[in-house]
Amino acid sequence: MSAAVDGELSEREQQDFDQHITWCISCAREYQESKKTKHLIREKVVRFKAPESLVNSILKLTDSPS
Repeated sequence: MSAAVDGELSEREQQDFDQHITWCISCAREYQESKKTKHLIREKVVRFKAPESLVNSILKLTDSPS
């Protein structure tokens, strides 16, 4: 369900999911509620851009050999 809400299903999975929720009222309701919840969260979340120094520090850590 969460993959469907997040748009992470393959084309085939999406087709199967869409077909399922056309006859399964319970899943269709859950899907609609999940989409509403995600939309509300996106509206309320304040996003901050990470300082460039932090980004560079993280990138240096990922580039260094273990």
